[in-house]
Amino acid sequence: MLEKVKPIYMLALIAAIISGLVIVVYNLTYVDTSNILTDKQSAAVTQIYGGTKDDYEVVPLTETNDNGEKVETEIAKKISDAGLDVAKVIRRKSDGSLAFEFLVKGYKSGFDIMVGVKDGKVEGVAIVSVGEETPGLGTNTNKPEFLDQFKGLDKKPVVKTTPKEGQVLVDGVTGATLSSKGVATAVRNALDAYNAIGGEAQ
Repeated sequence: MLEKVKPIYMLALIAAIISGLVIVVYNLTYVDTSNILTDKQSAAVTQIYGGTKDDYEVVPLTETNDNGEKVETEIAKKISDAGLDVAKVIRRKSDGSLAFEFLVKGYKSGFDIMVGVKDGKVEGVAIVSVGEETPGLGTNTNKPEFLDQFKGLDKKPVVKTTPKEGQVLVDGVTGATLSSKGVATAVRNALDAYNAIGGEAQ
């Protein structure tokens, strides 16, 4: 009897392990492509611009054509033509201020960052999710003393490298160079995206 029961338990254990791994991988790699503003995205954009979730709307990056196929909107085309892969574009309803969400590589992939750009300058940066960044090191990029140095920049920030024309050196978080570079990458991408769409997302 025991010999017959053992394979069932083994199969159940294997199924549970595989299910757990699928959930973990999904949570690490999921990119929200809906036109819904999630609670985390809302918290990030209101950290940058203030207000409440109701003050913002998602700018659609896809639309359905006459054949019923999903295609990129003009804004999405301009951003992808600039070589950028934006997760979401969010607009403040009152004045059209924009925020761009990017998944970048810090210490690991899946570092989720929101950057507000207004009138060609960085209005603010907020971390949507630290992903798998190292606790106590990479997660320190979420501190205001690091993020505030990006405010007002109209030049592309770089960390621990000699700035080229159009770039500016910013201080990285001690012990978290790769995570700091990930945030700087998101800011550079947001400035490029803003310029690619001419500062407007109708």
